[in-house]
Amino acid sequence: MPSGATAAATDPAAEIVVAIERRAGLYDPACAERLEVELSRRFPGHPARVLVVRVQGGSAALVPPHDSALVAAPAPEVAAPSTGQDGAMAALLRAGAERSAAAMALVADARDGRSAEWLGALLAPVLEGGFDCVRPAYLRHRQDAPLNTGVVYPLLRAAFGKRLRQPLGRETALSLTLARRLLLDPDWRRDPGFAGSEAWLVGKVLAGPERVCQAWLGPWPGAAAPPEEASEALARVLGQVFRELERHAGRWQRVDGSAEVPSFGEAGTLPGEAPRVSLEALVGAFRLGQSELAPLWSHVLPPATLLALRRCAACSAEAFQLEDRLWARIVYDFAVAWFAKLVERRQLLASMTPLYRGWTASFLRETRDLDDAATEARIEALCRAFEQEKRYLVARWRWPDGFNP
Repeated sequence: MPSGATAAATDPAAEIVVAIERRAGLYDPACAERLEVELSRRFPGHPARVLVVRVQGGSAALVPPHDSALVAAPAPEVAAPSTGQDGAMAALLRAGAERSAAAMALVADARDGRSAEWLGALLAPVLEGGFDCVRPAYLRHRQDAPLNTGVVYPLLRAAFGKRLRQPLGRETALSLTLARRLLLDPDWRRDPGFAGSEAWLVGKVLAGPERVCQAWLGPWPGAAAPPEEASEALARVLGQVFRELERHAGRWQRVDGSAEVPSFGEAGTLPGEAPRVSLEALVGAFRLGQSELAPLWSHVLPPATLLALRRCAACSAEAFQLEDRLWARIVYDFAVAWFAKLVERRQLLASMTPLYRGWTASFLRETRDLDDAATEARIEALCRAFEQEKRYLVARWRWPDGFNP
């Protein structure tokens, strides 16, 4: 029996628990009722229970959606995380475990008005396939989400050896087995500021024994929160990812290569073009960073990399290119510097922004005239470079003082 095929999953009375993360305003009870009816029809024998997790003031509380007063219930009895997002995950895990749910899912509030078809696609691998964790993937423009394309996807793929195309999507579905294991994890006490985050969940799943897959859920629904400035998003996301590399170093250092994960739904991209971005502006930001941050980078990057970056800065925007292996080593060097605290961590992550803008310019220039298949091949080549340079990461991680800047 697969690890996700628990006794609860075959119990006709076992509920499906869905937590909708709500950040503003009131939730329409009719929407919860409709989702419950549609899910119960999609999965006969499993009554659905839709809850709302209201995120407000850095905390999260369960809200009974059928109560017209919408009075918040007490927060889950889990060590309180420092952010609302993390609290939403804790609330889902607690609610699902208390009900011995057959499956549970966390859903962003941006999907309130949609049908339950996508939610069924998210839950089906747990209820019908015995998977423990379903990670989301969305249809986006082929040049969209460069942070995922250029850093998160290739880095986590090379580290853990599993090809989750969009690892840090907020929405997810979990088995009861996994939920119970996560609830008992000591990180809720020793690292409450990060326990429950997307990166934390992905790190636990990829480093653990559970079965993981991905489900393509259709077009990207849009963020539930206002968009972040690039430097803020880079620092937030990489801070989480680097922390998971540190947490699971003993696991990923033994992984070689990568393999596909089971995938459900139709993969692809959205038609049309993503908004055009000024290559001149991106390369200009890179040049400014190279001029002003070179002394700081010298504590992070080896001399050969610094020399290569100086050569890149001398190129025009239309000729600018950050070679794949060079970019992989740069990302790895910053991960090592974060782990070894070679530079104050906030300052370190902020200083990576010009490098990220430079890579973005290089990628957008190379792929702007490519079709979807050629763009995907270009991304695959980048991921291969990260995998080929992984020995460099392992060596530097074990001996961070191996070069003298």
